Amino acid sequence: MSDLSTTVDLINAVFAPSPPVSAEDLEWYYRDNPEGAAAVGRVDEAGRQLGNYALVPLRLDRADGASVRVGLGVDLAVRPDARGTGAFRRTVEHSYEEGRRAGLDAILGIANAQSAPRMVSAMGWRRLAPLPVRLLLATPWSPACEHHPVTATLLANGPFAEWLPATTSPSGPDFVATWTADLLRWRLARRRTDYVLHVLDEALLVSTRTRMAGVPIGVLLKVIPRRPPEHPLRSGPLVAAVGEHHRTPFIVHAGTNPAVRLRGIPLPRRLMPSPLEVVLHPLHPGFDANALELGGFEFLDFDAY
Repeated sequence: MSDLSTTVDLINAVFAPSPPVSAEDLEWYYRDNPEGAAAVGRVDEAGRQLGNYALVPLRLDRADGASVRVGLGVDLAVRPDARGTGAFRRTVEHSYEEGRRAGLDAILGIANAQSAPRMVSAMGWRRLAPLPVRLLLATPWSPACEHHPVTATLLANGPFAEWLPATTSPSGPDFVATWTADLLRWRLARRRTDYVLHVLDEALLVSTRTRMAGVPIGVLLKVIPRRPPEHPLRSGPLVAAVGEHHRTPFIVHAGTNPAVRLRGIPLPRRLMPSPLEVVLHPLHPGFDANALELGGFEFLDFDAY
């Protein structure tokens, strides 16, 4: 994999994130993932990187034992002065080559409102069902729960193997992202978000806190059952635990999870975090893109937070 400095410059120039992305951020995301290094499509001309599209490996499993390895498409960026030159298409098509070389079955993209239609209509991607976003209201009566703000010390010494089963068990007919203790430890090492782990008897929750119009909001990023549930978990106790810690009755959740019965108020699209358009592209003829449906996919499964 090439030096990351030009990619850092490109991402900061295109997206202007605050704080700026660093080489350490990309080293973590592109190279340290326990599932494998990212496959990166890029276009370089005259000593400048014009385009970037990284495919971060993610395993999806189904209850019948089927498993696929997709590349979560992130950091799709093209320099403004290179737009209209074909750099976008060349960048994405180079990611196809790199994804095949890395043994990925498909690309799963979380695209914005501008790029999703182009990838579907002009490049033949398949659009999956959009991720629902709900506002959940926390009650003041929460269950017994340990709250652990994620710190470097917790990542180094926390009992992740005790908090999680050896691997999460999918349920239902559709594919879900698979989590292990090592994968969760890596994901929570992202330096741009303050995470909290909530350890309940039946589930491990991951959350963070944000503000909307000045109002504090808890964000439920992931619900991971600690053992296969006989029935879907009730969301009330889980939401109450998150609300208690963040001291707010307002909790936002995006996506689906077959292990928990989520009830809340659907948020209008104008209030939804962006991007939330889900698109899929197969990387080899043996992969049936029409057969893949996401049964469980939440904020922590991609890079919204």
